[in-house]
Amino acid sequence: MSENEMIVVDGDSPPPLTNLSIKTPEPPTASDETMSLLPTLDPQSKMAQIISKETRKLRKRKVLPRDEVSDVNDDTPPNSTDNSSSDEIDEVDTDDMLDTADLLPPLRNKRANMTTAQLLNSAAFSKNGKRRRGRGRVAKTKKKVLGTKRRGRQPYIPPRRRIDDYVYDPEAVDHLAKLYPDTYWRFHADTEYAMLDVINEDHPLTMLGYHISDQAAIVGMTLSPDGTLLATFSSVGAIKLWDVTDEFKMVRRLRDAGEKNIEEYYCGQFVENQELLVTGGKLKDRFRWSAQDEDNHILPCPVKIFNIESGQRVSQLEGHAEEILCIKALKFKGKNYYITTSQDGYIIKWHMDEDWTTLTGSTKMEDGITCMAFTISFLPNTGNKFFVSACDGHLRLYDFEEALLLQTFEDMYSSYCDCGKFVRWLDAPAEDGSDDQRHAYFISRGAEMCDIGEGISSIPNTCTLHKLTFPSSRGGKFQLDQVKRFTHEDYHANSWLVKITSNGRYLLAPTIYGQIFVFNMSSGQLTAILKEHEGIRKEGEMGIVGIVLNCTKDMEVRDVIFHPYRPLLFSCGDDGSVKIYTAKV
Repeated sequence: MSENEMIVVDGDSPPPLTNLSIKTPEPPTASDETMSLLPTLDPQSKMAQIISKETRKLRKRKVLPRDEVSDVNDDTPPNSTDNSSSDEIDEVDTDDMLDTADLLPPLRNKRANMTTAQLLNSAAFSKNGKRRRGRGRVAKTKKKVLGTKRRGRQPYIPPRRRIDDYVYDPEAVDHLAKLYPDTYWRFHADTEYAMLDVINEDHPLTMLGYHISDQAAIVGMTLSPDGTLLATFSSVGAIKLWDVTDEFKMVRRLRDAGEKNIEEYYCGQFVENQELLVTGGKLKDRFRWSAQDEDNHILPCPVKIFNIESGQRVSQLEGHAEEILCIKALKFKGKNYYITTSQDGYIIKWHMDEDWTTLTGSTKMEDGITCMAFTISFLPNTGNKFFVSACDGHLRLYDFEEALLLQTFEDMYSSYCDCGKFVRWLDAPAEDGSDDQRHAYFISRGAEMCDIGEGISSIPNTCTLHKLTFPSSRGGKFQLDQVKRFTHEDYHANSWLVKITSNGRYLLAPTIYGQIFVFNMSSGQLTAILKEHEGIRKEGEMGIVGIVLNCTKDMEVRDVIFHPYRPLLFSCGDDGSVKIYTAKV
């Protein structure tokens, strides 16, 4: 190449030399005679490259000024005290590494210059465009938000949920109800049984003098299927059975003798053969204190099954992390199940063997949003396929068979909704023929935000009567409508875990003041107030203005139930007693 030839790079020519500002080097300080004696060194020669390399190293170590050249014969340059600018890493000269890398041949990556289409069609990629890793394995790729665009890749499509494919089939539900009829409407105020019917000023109730009590709060109760036994659940870790037919004498005291921790029982139900009692509640560590709960540390809470005859625990089911608040025994398509709710937010169905003690499998309801699940009630005439649960501040509808949340009816109460039951409303308006859809009536209660004091809200509590309408066509949705609300300015019930009941004509709602408010479901009016839970009378208790003699503290009522075929009403509360009412003659 001649001296005046111009080198072309990538098709572009450099600017003319006349337009460049080139600095002319300073003339040498030595005499011409001295310079003429120095040999001329080819810049591409090996010696020139070695001198250049050694010079760069010494300059970076600040041994040589920038205008001096290293003597290649000096093999021991002075050490620099400044290590921050050194080009050595772990005593390896990076200049040597870079020089070695420069001598390596260029990488031959054929795909570097390939187009996207060529790259996707190459053998290194599978048919779906994902990079293969190893032998036939597809590398994992990051999920992208639906709708985003990126050349060469498809947008991420989230997996389809089971609820998206769920279709309500009214014909299948009717067929199931005919195969497995329920007995929800067997007992109510208008049947031939002697159940309590009317409760008002003209038909008052009176309390019977039987003594049913425990050493601590009685949180819940249940009756055996034949109505002969009453079970009470106490926070002192014991369940007591009382004979309804023999002056309410205690016949059994059930306790898990092998349990080393602290137990509290909240709920339970007799199994249909009345040989077993399934129970749930709270389990606490006897040797560990929780400052947050101001109580013993809570442990995973099991379901316990007791044999009534022997009084022994015969089975235990593990699955809930916190206290169990509701439990029911039922049959679905001829098979045995328990279903439980918990403060951990889970609803679990337990598939049991024919003996009701051997677990064959358990399934959690597919929910993912519930914080606390309180009570459950199955829809009438559906073969136990559907149930409604009081969860958080809402009512939620589930498919029991599919273990799937179908619908949520939101914001029933400002704090939480802790009780709901299907009832037969005896005085419901007669159908005029315009609404021929199947429906069921449902009562609920809840707590309001306590903005005044502990358990006290500026808003009186309410109970609500709902109408749940079934879908009339395939793929339809259930509809929940409010029919009536029951309230009173003195009705306050912002306690945790309180249950209401109904005989089809009256709705009974406990309060925090030891009362039971009785509402007429047809008129919505308060017809009676029962007050027998007054707590323990204390002598000489210190009050605000001094010593108060014979002080009585109101105790909260937790549960109230009608006897199905006897004129009896039961209530229990934090005073550790059960009150029994009957019609006054």
